[in-house]
Amino acid sequence: MTKSDFAQLLARLGDAWTRGDYDAVCAAFAADVRYGDPLRYAFNGLTELRKFFDGTTSADESCVFHAAVFDEDQQVGAAEYTYRGENQYHGMVLIRVAGGLITRWREYQHIDARAWPEFTATTT
Repeated sequence: MTKSDFAQLLARLGDAWTRGDYDAVCAAFAADVRYGDPLRYAFNGLTELRKFFDGTTSADESCVFHAAVFDEDQQVGAAEYTYRGENQYHGMVLIRVAGGLITRWREYQHIDARAWPEFTATTT
């Protein structure tokens, strides 16, 4: 995967989450994906992950990725994001890819109602 491919992957994911299209979201993940927040949850495999997504559906859902980087040699990327569902989360994710699919997704996030610029104002 190239840096451009990674940017396109994030754009597709953000769009799919915003539309609530979990088939499209899941299409970005490998069958044996490991997905989690180290302090809150862990899902092993696409079947577990799909159940998690189906349980978080919200009519007012959105996902926007902000700054992102990708190391083509290691096939590892990171991105900041804002996700809104039941709550609004600002966070970052570390992503490992193989064969064009996400194999590892480790996120760290905070519930915060502020817009992204206000949330990050002290660190930009």
